[in-house]
Amino acid sequence: MAKKLIMVRKESLIVVLVSVILAGAVIICCAKTETQTSIVIKELGFIMKVPKSWKVGEPSLKRDKKWLVTKDGDHCFPAEKNSYPFGRVWTFPAENFSSLDEYVHTIPTLHGKTLQESAITVCGFDGIEVIGSGIGENQIPVKGIYQYFAKDDNFIVASFLTIADSFPQQESIFRAALKTIIIK
Repeated sequence: MAKKLIMVRKESLIVVLVSVILAGAVIICCAKTETQTSIVIKELGFIMKVPKSWKVGEPSLKRDKKWLVTKDGDHCFPAEKNSYPFGRVWTFPAENFSSLDEYVHTIPTLHGKTLQESAITVCGFDGIEVIGSGIGENQIPVKGIYQYFAKDDNFIVASFLTIADSFPQQESIFRAALKTIIIK
C-alpha cells in the first residue's frame, strides 16, 4: 500500500512538473519580443540591422507619404512621413572600375562633398568610409556616413543621411547600425 502511495505521489509530481514546464514554455513563446529589422541582400551575403524602432521599406510618392514600409526594402527610416533621417544600402556593378578607390572618387554625387575619409575593414572586406555633405530635398543642407565595400563584381554602399544640423545627434545611431554589418 505504501508503495502504491509513493508511486501515485511520484506520478502526480511528474504531472505537476511537466505542466509547469509547458506553461513556462507557452509564456516564453507568446511573450512579445522586440526584434530588430534588417536590410538583407541575399545574393551578396549582406546583412545590416537597422536602428531600433526604424522601419524597412522604399520611397513612395503615394499620397503625402515619403516612405512605404515593405518587407524587402533597401531603405530604413524612423517615420513614414519624414524625409530625414534615413538609411540606404545600394549595390552597383563594378565592371567599369578598376578598384573601389576609383569608384568612390569617381562617383562623388553619392556622398557629396567629402568632409572625412578613412579606410575600414568589415568581416575581412576592406572598405572606405566617407562622411559627406550636400544639398538634399527642398535645398536643405544634409550630412551623412557612407561605407563602401567591394564584393565579387559589385560595390556595396551602406549609407545614412540626415539634415546637417542634426548629424551630431544622429551619428551614434547611424554608427551603431553600421557596426552590425555582416558580409559573407
